[in-house]
Amino acid sequence: MLELITLIEFIVAFFMGLAACCFLFWGILDGAFDNLEDIKHRILEIEKDEP
Repeated sequence: MLELITLIEFIVAFFMGLAACCFLFWGILDGAFDNLEDIKHRILEIEKDEP
């Protein structure tokens, strides 16, 4: 019985890792990681404007 529970945990962990990889590749193909410098500069401008 313990082996079955361990196997199920490994299967769930495998699918969670697979889902994380799919989201990573989806973000790369969608262009979410393009031009990160522009985002950095916008965040710095927002922080400068705050009192």
